[in-house]
Amino acid sequence: MYPLLSALDACHVRRQGKGNKVFVIIQLIGGNDGLHTVIPVSRYSQIAAARPNIFIPENKILPIKGTSDTGLHPSLAGIRDMFDNGLAGFIQGVGYEHPNFSHFRSSDIWLTGSPADKSLYTGWMARYLETKFKNYPEGYPSKEQPDPPAMKVGDTGTFLFQGKAMDMSIVVNPSIPFGASDTDAKGSAPDSFGVEEVRSIREILLQTDKYAGVVKKALDTPFASSKLYPKAGENSLADQLKVVARLINGGLKTSVYMVDMKGFDTHVEQVTASDKTKGVHAALLSKLSQAITCFWDDVVHMGREEDIAGMTFSEFGRRIVSTSGLGTDHGSTQPVIYFGANIDSQIIGHNPVIPDQVTVDDNLPLQYDFKAVYASVLRQWFGAGNDVVQSVLPGDFPGINIFKT
Repeated sequence: MYPLLSALDACHVRRQGKGNKVFVIIQLIGGNDGLHTVIPVSRYSQIAAARPNIFIPENKILPIKGTSDTGLHPSLAGIRDMFDNGLAGFIQGVGYEHPNFSHFRSSDIWLTGSPADKSLYTGWMARYLETKFKNYPEGYPSKEQPDPPAMKVGDTGTFLFQGKAMDMSIVVNPSIPFGASDTDAKGSAPDSFGVEEVRSIREILLQTDKYAGVVKKALDTPFASSKLYPKAGENSLADQLKVVARLINGGLKTSVYMVDMKGFDTHVEQVTASDKTKGVHAALLSKLSQAITCFWDDVVHMGREEDIAGMTFSEFGRRIVSTSGLGTDHGSTQPVIYFGANIDSQIIGHNPVIPDQVTVDDNLPLQYDFKAVYASVLRQWFGAGNDVVQSVLPGDFPGINIFKT
């Protein structure tokens, strides 16, 4: 486990914000097993019956402050400490009606904010950013808004930031030095098959080049990163969040960052047969906890606790019943983890109901539509009005008290 962070020691020291509001979105790719993450202790006998080959021994579940009904996977010690100190919270049963169990389609639904029966071709966060960056990319960067609207840190871009005209993000790969490309600004796309695709890629590269100077300056700004980070290459999520911290510290006014972590499609070998607290999922949760707590230590060192918050999501959860291969199949809802100094630290929702007689087709019930979570972030964190929220996420989504009022 990881040492108690200096961030936690300082959590009661309320500092004034030093800059713009920043939100960090962490995608857990593959479908995270919620019953193995936020564990409903009050339903323990049903879990043990439904998952006899993978359930966590009750005496190994991490207790959390304020309740004996719910605990955490033993690999989440850092996040447990954040929760106990008012810096993290959980939303139970997040998903959508008529869930789709395809990785690709369900990812698109979560990233675009679409209903299950409708396809959208812009990301929900891009639609919000377009209300701030009118007519993007025309006229940007500008004196008033010199920094990228969004940043994706990792080895690929994301549908989340796809706007009507073009991608609204810049991609930074921690393993590759960032700099301007050799794209010819005066050239033109070839008149050949795939011309539209080539033109689109070229426009993205040119737009990236426009921001290359400010991004590189931010990355090169001296910053003593937390000593809690593992060595580069040992935890890809920690590597990405370390870059996010450097970009924020370097002065970028970018308001949204996205990072991701692969490997959560745990059909088999989710646990080891000899020790159910270990295995693929335990290793993933350990790295998730480590990455978030190291990042938060950086946030405290910057004095930016009031300005920064974040959340996790996955394209779906897992089934209640385990597989014979020590894993779980694609399921419906999942818990969302959120964190920050300005959050309302709590468990939102209730422990999921698990039938006494459960079948392989049974799923965890829906408690909160994921679009209600997004709408609450837009209203409570970014201060978006109802008209803006309605334009980004059409529909009636009740507020969820994620942040302090």
